[in-house]
Amino acid sequence: MAGIKQMMQGADIDYSLLAAQNIDLAWLAHYEHQRIVNSFLFNYLKIQDKIGGKLFRLLLQYWHELDDSMTMLDILNRLEKLRIIDSVEAWDTLREIRNTLTHEYPEDVQLRLDNIRLSLAGYLQLKQIIANIEHALNAP
Repeated sequence: MAGIKQMMQGADIDYSLLAAQNIDLAWLAHYEHQRIVNSFLFNYLKIQDKIGGKLFRLLLQYWHELDDSMTMLDILNRLEKLRIIDSVEAWDTLREIRNTLTHEYPEDVQLRLDNIRLSLAGYLQLKQIIANIEHALNAP
């Protein structure tokens, strides 16, 4: 989880810079603004991948809740019951944002603006998942 927390530090800085802006075509035209967006999106993608790809399984293994036959849907259902994620559907939405980001076309600027907004909202959900995990790990 230390790697995720480190990426979140950078994402938090970029998130703060982006959330304070009116992100539109004119704003995005500046190179420095594009750099901030790219940095944020890179961290967003990596954080989401690490949470879903490794951390969820490690948590269930740590809590003796994982068996080798569990599918990702089984894992998500268990995490929902443990109140780590709000719902399987909410996690699926985060995955859809991630997949959209990895397949976006730079020439479709309006789609890029929409994706930036989606990822900003998605990042807050990822932060809540990490907070839920930390709370669960520190609970008696």
